[in-house]
Amino acid sequence: MKLNYDLNLLRTFHALYLEQNVTRAGERLHLSQPSVSAALSRLRELFNDPLFIRDRQRMRPTEKADHLFPTIEAALTDLDGLINSERHFDHTTESRHFEIAANDYFEVLILPQLATILREQAPGITLQVRRLSQDMSEAGVMSGTTDLAFGRQVDPPENLVVREVITEGIDCLVGNGHPLLERLDDEGRMTKADFEHHAHVLVQPHTRLKSGIFKQLEGQGLKREVALAVTYFMAVPSLLERSPLIASLPTGLCQHFCRQFAVTRVAPPLAFASFPFHLSWHRRYQKDPAHRWIREQIIECCQRLAEGQQMLP
Repeated sequence: MKLNYDLNLLRTFHALYLEQNVTRAGERLHLSQPSVSAALSRLRELFNDPLFIRDRQRMRPTEKADHLFPTIEAALTDLDGLINSERHFDHTTESRHFEIAANDYFEVLILPQLATILREQAPGITLQVRRLSQDMSEAGVMSGTTDLAFGRQVDPPENLVVREVITEGIDCLVGNGHPLLERLDDEGRMTKADFEHHAHVLVQPHTRLKSGIFKQLEGQGLKREVALAVTYFMAVPSLLERSPLIASLPTGLCQHFCRQFAVTRVAPPLAFASFPFHLSWHRRYQKDPAHRWIREQIIECCQRLAEGQQMLP
């Protein structure tokens, strides 16, 4: 028997599974709530299963829906990739909007370079930067509604393509009048006693970047008294200018802040291991020429940043 079905039904299933809410699924698909409800009725008939059962504020997938989702998502991803690969893209004339989930490391060090490239080479491309959360599904990266994620990825889901784009070290930062500056060794390194004696400002972002630093402190036997905890790197330098705190930050940010604020970069008492930042995207965008172009620009910005850091003291 020949089955007649609309491919958009599978997109509706995909959106319902991700959102588990008819209204939000409609917003994702740019459809009205009645249209989504009608599509769900057809899906239930097609698969002979309720697929989604209302449970308080969400539509809970049935066992069959859980079984169908990976296959349907893979099929839609492959189809999108096929269609996108055939598109022609001219960055000098075309219009395109991209959403990037990122931390403020990206906003401070990468975005200014990228904005210049777009203004000079691709005036029709616009960007929206969203806060990168530890939950990739919340950031929209797992579903592909957010185009790119910039940050450290730990155990990424299988449907993400992940590329390491820059490797950072960790240095310490203090205000220019901090008393420990009078006690640095010949290499500009603070003592273990000073690191443990003075209070610290902790940058605790929404991603897993924090876990690596904590583990290194523990592994090297360094104790840290945290007086303040903030979620943004940009909050740190003005705090250091006004108080005798210490911050442990990526080397690139330390160099940047030293040029902009009355702060000094100091080597920690024990060397921290470097860590990577990643650029990641849903694999459905892998062959999209516009997506590939914006990825290449970000990667080149990271390479220039790394080269510039190597030339700085």
